[in-house]
Amino acid sequence: MSKLFCALLILAGIAVSVNAQYAAKITVSSGNTFVVNKLNIQGDRLFSENGQTSSSLAMIKEIEFRFTGISLAMCEKMFRTGDRKSLEGLLDQYVSPVAQYSHLPTNLGDYLLWMVRVQYWNESLQGASKTIGLIRQTKNQSLIDAASLYFVMLLIDQQKLSDAKTVFASIADPDSVSVPMAEYIRGRFAHEEGDSREAMQHVARIIAFHSRDPEWMAPATALEALVYQ
Repeated sequence: MSKLFCALLILAGIAVSVNAQYAAKITVSSGNTFVVNKLNIQGDRLFSENGQTSSSLAMIKEIEFRFTGISLAMCEKMFRTGDRKSLEGLLDQYVSPVAQYSHLPTNLGDYLLWMVRVQYWNESLQGASKTIGLIRQTKNQSLIDAASLYFVMLLIDQQKLSDAKTVFASIADPDSVSVPMAEYIRGRFAHEEGDSREAMQHVARIIAFHSRDPEWMAPATALEALVYQ
């Protein structure tokens, strides 16, 4: 085998790996499964990669995306270690191109929630608002509640306190989503209304019981400093 031919094979392999961002395992209502490297959806039908056969979207029971460059475990690790800019970049590269399919029965919801979290903390506010809308299309109430809490945070940051309270009140049990996040939001409400004593009570609960939380300990400490001022 010539060196030139070997080089061409290597380049071809690189091209394939770059273009193959994901594989999607499709499970239909009959229980049968098949895998595609790219979804081809037109109207209410899912077509095969060669476009010769198709299935009704109503017959699809589940679409499981398996991304080549990111996983949920990687999302958690990168978020916990503070590598949130890089995580946002990976989610944008791999998940964003298929985020439009969040209304279908997929496993995209958990990835989209990680996306909202990093977009909020990276101050990618327009992106966070868009992603919250995509999560609402999943019809998964636990994910919707979690995304709604970040929407509350966005509204507080924009000084839309009344709207923020309305959204917060619409969440059945915010503590079941995240106790430290719910406590932080209550502390923010109290601080914005000038009730320093109540704000400090919520901050104290975070510091006392959730001191190892990688997401909410730092904001709670910052809010504590504001309350003291």
